[in-house]
Amino acid sequence: MVSCTNYYTVLLTEDTNLYAASNNENIVTTIPKDTQVYISNKENKKKYKKIKWGNYYGLAYNPSYTSYNTYTPAKSHTTSTPSYNYTPSTSSGGTVHVKGYTRKNGTYVSPHTRSAPRRR
Repeated sequence: MVSCTNYYTVLLTEDTNLYAASNNENIVTTIPKDTQVYISNKENKKKYKKIKWGNYYGLAYNPSYTSYNTYTPAKSHTTSTPSYNYTPSTSSGGTVHVKGYTRKNGTYVSPHTRSAPRRR
C-alpha cells in the first residue's frame, strides 16, 4: 500500500516548534511567526501535522496558521509605480521596455516589452 500526503501553503500565526517525532523530545528548529510553510492536510491521532519549511521537515503540535490565500500583508509604506523606459522616436510604432514592478494587489510583473503608444 502506498501512502500519499498532500501539502498546502499556509502562514504560521505564532512561533512553532518543529519536532523530529511526535514525542516532543527532539526539536529540529523553531519556525518564526508570519512564516510561509507547507503543511499536511491531515493530522495524526496526537494532533501533529507534517510541515516542510526550506530544508526542514518535521512535525508540529497543533500549529496555528491561516490560509496563505486569505492572508493580507500589513500595509507597506512604499508604493511601487510602473516605470517605462523608452526613447521617444519621431515615428510611431516600435517597442517600449517596461521595468518590473509590483501591483497594488501584491503581484509582481516582471520586466517585459510592449508596443509603444501610438502618436496621433
